[in-house]
Amino acid sequence: MTTIVHVVNGEATAAPLAEAELPGEILVWADALDRGPVLPIGDAEHRAARAAYWAQDLGTDAASIDRDLAAADAAIDAIARTAEEIVLWYEHDLFDQLALIRILARLGRVPPTAPLTLVSIDRHPDVPDFQGFGQLEAYQLASLWPRRIPLAREALDEAAAAWLAVCAPDPRGVAFLTKRTRVLPFLAPALERFLEELPDVANGLTRTEAALVRAIDGGATSLTAMLRALHAGERMYYATDLTVWHALRALSAAGILAIDGALAAALASRPTKATAGLTGASVTARGKEILTGRLDRVATAGIDDWRGGVRLLGNGPVWRFDPASRRVVFA
Repeated sequence: MTTIVHVVNGEATAAPLAEAELPGEILVWADALDRGPVLPIGDAEHRAARAAYWAQDLGTDAASIDRDLAAADAAIDAIARTAEEIVLWYEHDLFDQLALIRILARLGRVPPTAPLTLVSIDRHPDVPDFQGFGQLEAYQLASLWPRRIPLAREALDEAAAAWLAVCAPDPRGVAFLTKRTRVLPFLAPALERFLEELPDVANGLTRTEAALVRAIDGGATSLTAMLRALHAGERMYYATDLTVWHALRALSAAGILAIDGALAAALASRPTKATAGLTGASVTARGKEILTGRLDRVATAGIDDWRGGVRLLGNGPVWRFDPASRRVVFA
């Protein structure tokens, strides 16, 4: 019999949680499910699709990514059989909520006999601009553990329904659930934020892409400045350096941004501390026309991306989000 297992969505949480010296073991399950294909297929095929996407995007080896994903899934299956308690540390944002429903949907196939509990917050009194558990000290994390809430069968069912909706090629199921989730406290706003990463009906840019173009047009030309601008006023989707890197490549290929000099060379590889201060991004004339809605990004430059199971490809029509009506449309 294994002891208590704390499941977290990355090393940024695992490290301070280890320092907290809570009883039990720590398991990291991490996959940025906001990016790349998320499909209603078998486990092996799904991992292969994820691995192929990340290998192409990051310039790494697909086989090693596949092995890591398989090991993480196997670890979840193992603790479902052996743990005395499974504690899920998943905060409010889109990254964590997608991972949470993925794990709960997996556990729901054969519900564990051990209690499932959740530590999930969207704010902390000591951190005015709270973004995630990684901002907290060990003692602050330890103080949250007694406040964990039990998860019953209803949570597994809600997660399974949400996971099926995210995997679907039609995003209307996700839109439906944004009004009907009741058990998982932060799932509904996270799913709505997920929909905002579909192309906007007005200009074909996602919410993050539009914010990034505006930030660059306003003078945020380094990766550090771009991230700072994207995080300002954000509550549910805190872009990472990889998020920005991917967007810079896509927007450059679409002729919306011009990327020059050392930054252009750096985009061929993964971002590092050394690349954080590089500059060289500017908004093109086409980019300004798209940002103002006089041109449409999809119709003008095409798109090649995924949002869960939704394939965004070509010059349209594609699934889009209408911020005014808060609805998804195919146009």
